[in-house]
Amino acid sequence: MATNARDLNTAEVAYAAVNEIDKVHYIAEIKALPSAECRNAELALFSHRPQHAEAIYLQAGMVYKAIQLNTDLFNWERALQLALKHKTHVDTVLAFREKHLTELGSKETLAKFIECQGKVKIDWDTIRSKIENEENRGLQ
Repeated sequence: MATNARDLNTAEVAYAAVNEIDKVHYIAEIKALPSAECRNAELALFSHRPQHAEAIYLQAGMVYKAIQLNTDLFNWERALQLALKHKTHVDTVLAFREKHLTELGSKETLAKFIECQGKVKIDWDTIRSKIENEENRGLQ
């Protein structure tokens, strides 16, 4: 209830009282986030509402965070859809999808990904640089 009311201090104490240490740590991380939008989005995730978290990020102009949210949740098609719509981080989505499939020992089967792979160059140095720029921009 305290998390729904966005009362993070009370939620932190309540979870500590019932020995939910992982939740205490997560709430502490949420409290340390630099922007209200990030805190609200992470609370939405904590409450099992990823679409709401995505909407918060998009409304705040944090497109990369919305894309990252979807890649973290393995919602690859939505991540690619956002990247294409906003014309940013298409290479990032493709690279992380490719890495994921490689780790699983699988091949790409989704038509949109196959189509984009032929059009977009994947350069991990460029991707890391873009991600670092996004993260630095989020701290300001």
